[in-house]
This record gives sequence, C-alpha cells and structure tokens, in this order.
Amino acid sequence: MLMPRRRRLLMPVWLCVTAPLLWGHAWGAEWRLSRQLSVSGVYTDNLALAETDQGSDFYIDLTPGFVVSGKGARAELDLAYSLQYLNYLSADEGDKINHRLQGNGLVELLANRLFVDAGVTARQELIDPLGPSSGDAANRSDNLQSSYTYRLSPTYRERFGRYAELTAQFANDGVFYSDQGSDSIGYDGSLELRSGPASGATNWAVLVSSEHIDYQDEPSDTYADASLQLGHQYSRRWRLDGSLRYEDNDYLSRTETSGMGWDLSATWTPSPRTSLRLGVGRRYFGTTPMLDFSHRSKRSMWRASYVRDVSNARRDRLGETVFQFEDAFGEPATPEVTAPFDVAGDNAAPTTGTYVSNTFKTSYTLQTRRSTLGASLGYVLREYEATTEDQSTLRARLSWTRRLSGLTNSNLTLGWSQRELEQTTATSDEVRDEYTLDAGLSRRIGANTRLALQYRLSRSDDITENRVTLGLVTSWSD
Repeated sequence: MLMPRRRRLLMPVWLCVTAPLLWGHAWGAEWRLSRQLSVSGVYTDNLALAETDQGSDFYIDLTPGFVVSGKGARAELDLAYSLQYLNYLSADEGDKINHRLQGNGLVELLANRLFVDAGVTARQELIDPLGPSSGDAANRSDNLQSSYTYRLSPTYRERFGRYAELTAQFANDGVFYSDQGSDSIGYDGSLELRSGPASGATNWAVLVSSEHIDYQDEPSDTYADASLQLGHQYSRRWRLDGSLRYEDNDYLSRTETSGMGWDLSATWTPSPRTSLRLGVGRRYFGTTPMLDFSHRSKRSMWRASYVRDVSNARRDRLGETVFQFEDAFGEPATPEVTAPFDVAGDNAAPTTGTYVSNTFKTSYTLQTRRSTLGASLGYVLREYEATTEDQSTLRARLSWTRRLSGLTNSNLTLGWSQRELEQTTATSDEVRDEYTLDAGLSRRIGANTRLALQYRLSRSDDITENRVTLGLVTSWSD
C-alpha cells in the first residue's frame, strides 16, 4: 500500500499519461484502441514457492487491459495497461491485484524546436534477486513487489543554418517501490552542440550533462560529464568515431569516482541490413569495450551487444520497458497485455548503490510460413563500488511457436538462469540455478477469441512448482 507521501510523488505519473493524450486529441491524432480480456483457472502444487510444506491451490486469474496508440502531426502516444486480479480459493489466502503499465508520449509544442517527452511504467519485480521466483507474479511469495517510474522531459532545439544544432534538455524522473527500496527523485539536464550538414563527412559534438538524485532517507548522488566527440565517414561502409571526456561524480565508493576518459570505435556497414560496431575505451573505473551488431534478412533478425558503464538500480528501472510496441523486426505491433505478468530475474537489488555494469545480450529470431523460432542469451555483472560484492546473472531462453492448423497453435519455451552473489569477505558465494518449461496449445473459437491450455514447470535448487492453466482470451479493436 503506497503511503500518502508516495501518492504525492506519483502525481507526475498521472501528468505523464494524461498530458500527451489531451494534447494529441487537440491536434487531431488518429487513435487505435485494443481492449483485451483473459479469464483463466489455474492449478498449482506450490502456491507460496515453499521448500517444505508445499501447498497446492486453485485460483482464478482475471486480467482486463487495453492498448491505445495515436499519432498526429505534432503528438504521438503509446499506452498499454493491464490489471491482474487473482482470487485464491484456499481459505487462508487473500485476493491479490497486480498492475502493469507502459506509457510513452511525445508532443511538439513549437514546430521543430520545443518538445515534451513523457514516460511512465508499473511492473512487478523480485525484492531479493537470489530469492525464490516462478518467473511471473501469480504466486503468493514474500519476494515480490511492485515498482513505478515516471519521466518528464522538455527539450529545446535550435539550428544555426547548416552549420550546427543546439539541443537543451531537462528531465525530472522518479522511481518508487511498494515494499522495499529507497524511493528517489532525479533531476538532470544536458546541453549538446552538434555539427550540421555543412560539415560533410566529418562531424563533431560537444556535450555537457549533470544529474542529481535525491533518495529517501539516503545520501544524494551526483553525476556530471563533459565530452568532445569526433567522427568521420570514410566511405559508405566504414566510419570511425572517438571522444574525450571528463567525469566529476559524487557517490559512495571505495575507489575514485571522477577522472578523464576516452573511447575509439569503428563501424562497418556492408549493407543496409547489416551493421557492426567495435570499440574500446578507458574511464576512471577501467577499460570499456563495446560491441553493437545487427543483421536482418527477410525472415530473420540477429542482434548482439556489449557495454560496460556506470549505473544504479533506479537508472536500470528507468531504462526498462514493460510492453513492446514493436516486434523483433522493428515493425509496429500491439502488445498482448493479458499475457502472464513476467518477472525478470536479472534486475539489480532495489538499493541505492552505484555499480559498474557489464552487460552482454544476443538474440536471434527466425520466422517461417508457419513457425517462429527465438533464442536469446544474456549476461550481466554488477560490480558494486561501495561494497565488496559482485552480482551476476546468466540467462538463456529458447522459444518456438507453430501454427498447426488454421485454428490451432502450439508453443514451447525453455529457460535457464544462474544468479550469483560473490562477496570477497564471505567464505562461499551464493548461487541459484533455475529452470523453466512452458508448453501449450491454443485454439481460436471466434474471430478474436481463443481457448488456451498451458503447462509450466519451474525448478530451482530447492523449489519446484507445477502449474496448469486453462484460459479464455479475447480482444476488441477499433
């Protein structure tokens, strides 16, 4: 239950959602509305994800939701929301309600000059990244909570003919937790002067930014950065970029938090469908390699990336998305907001600590006439600056969907993750391995209605859950 102070802090969330909607309506945006509803009966043999005294239960999952998308001459909005109501039939378990929300809005107040960007999210997450999890938010577990974020950012742009462009941006954002974690409000601003078309194949940029974070009952953090960037397009296929920077940060750390830095990267683009960027740099916390690769064909997409940067739990949550409004190929898509409320196991613990984040991701998607195959692999290592601990997560996922007939589809997903906490002062590390299997069939029984049967197996070092779901999913679109 949110405290009154948190309700006041969440007022900007309401503004983020309603302002783009009202402005978009005023400028004649074309709206698309999708209303969705799922009703499911679920049996589980381990509702509380307990190691012993596992309790089976049957519960009803009622999830209504909607997706609104609009785009006009000077405003656009993508908004997706769903509410999950869980009615447990056991006498000693109360009902439970979860909320999921993703809202992105952009309004152009002055033509080509003044813009307002807004975003808001609500999701469920793990309190302890090494604690028990079934992969979604349906269980009665003490290791689940909700987190909420908002961001409101006006931007002003000024062009100086064909020679340069100035961008000034200010942002106010917030991250809040329903149970554990330090709520925070952030303020950041940046100035960016970039070369214009007159520079030809050589471009330059000067950037200055500053961010201040106020935590509830915790010391504030400050991050400041100034950099000079230079780049040159040698040919259609080859490009070289480099930068010099100075960082002046103030946060709790056992080592230096400020210093000079540099980076150098080369980009190879053999075709409009393939791009590879490789680079290396040096900052006050060490070496910073970089990788950004993408390859797209008519039926497949392959992506891979690696980045080493300074981050914290609130910054990661502000950068995460709850619903995707594009598919794997970058095409517009309507998210299925009634899908299971997935809970990622690779989030940072909801603390105020700053860490060096080493993140590698790769994914592959193949579409054929009747099937879609997806595979992904991810690794993240968080090296905390103020403590003697490192938190890492390695995740792999393989999914396959196939249309068996004009009315029937099947799906199969295999998942594995290993979460580890390394402490130099401890005699042993904490490690948790988890395995999941999802298999199901769905059959269309109406123009926009389908019946779905799903089985899920979740297994970790000390917990096992079997779950069977029979549900009805329907939608209406305008």
